[in-house]
Amino acid sequence: MQILRRIIKFMRQKFEWLFNVNPKEIFFIALLILSGREIGVLCSTVSYKYAELFYPFSQAMKSAAWVIGMLLLISTLIALASALLRPLKLLLFAHALGALAFFFTWQHGMMSAVNALIYLIGISYYSMELTSELDLRLVFSMRPLGYEHRKIFMLLSLMLSISFAWGYKLSTTHDALKIPQYFKDSAQDLMLSGLKSQVQHQPGIDREQQSIYLDQARQSIDKAWTEIEDAVQPYVRFIPISLVLPLYFLILSLLDTLWMIPYFLLWMIFSILAKLGIAQTVVETKEQKRLRL
Repeated sequence: MQILRRIIKFMRQKFEWLFNVNPKEIFFIALLILSGREIGVLCSTVSYKYAELFYPFSQAMKSAAWVIGMLLLISTLIALASALLRPLKLLLFAHALGALAFFFTWQHGMMSAVNALIYLIGISYYSMELTSELDLRLVFSMRPLGYEHRKIFMLLSLMLSISFAWGYKLSTTHDALKIPQYFKDSAQDLMLSGLKSQVQHQPGIDREQQSIYLDQARQSIDKAWTEIEDAVQPYVRFIPISLVLPLYFLILSLLDTLWMIPYFLLWMIFSILAKLGIAQTVVETKEQKRLRL
């Protein structure tokens, strides 16, 4: 019994920062766990519904807008909690719980573990950089939150790109190339619309001949798709890898153009928290030791 008490005492001394957590800090820890879970939901949705990118334009835009909106919201919550949770050990512990929540939400074996590890490493680096930048300043400033926020964008873009490529890999059977039918139909309609207009304005061609001509064009397009699939077939296993980088830069560029949204949301939330007294301005003094002549 005495040994157990000593162990508990040692643990309390070693992890004093964890045993002295107040209700407000528990709320922000829960916020980071929720953020990790939502990233898992997002990655899971993208991996299962990757083919929606090839849907008709209006539907694809709705899916893309939902993904970008969720990324902006999640990045705002992560930045908010990362700016307020201290000490750094507590913040990193909360991010580790968020990574676990991600892992248990998006259950895809090894790939989930890899993505969770990427998230933990990336978000820990962001947290250490942000904490260092905020501690260097004499007065709290939004500027570090602004330019460090891109690290969150980079991390989430990478995770989403990997999830998308993984979804494509899961959809292929026996290493067979699978071009979504929606994409084929959209491309065929686009090519035939111009051709149909030319045929209709061509003198000396009746409707029956126009129909035959367009049917031949459809058959040629179908044959072209088959030839493309056959030509790419030997390299199909490398397609998921080749998707990651272009998608990463595409998502990151979209998020970069909207960086003011999370910045404004953070400014508004910090103002509300300060007025409600939930967050206070604390004056700190530092003891410095210097060698002088």
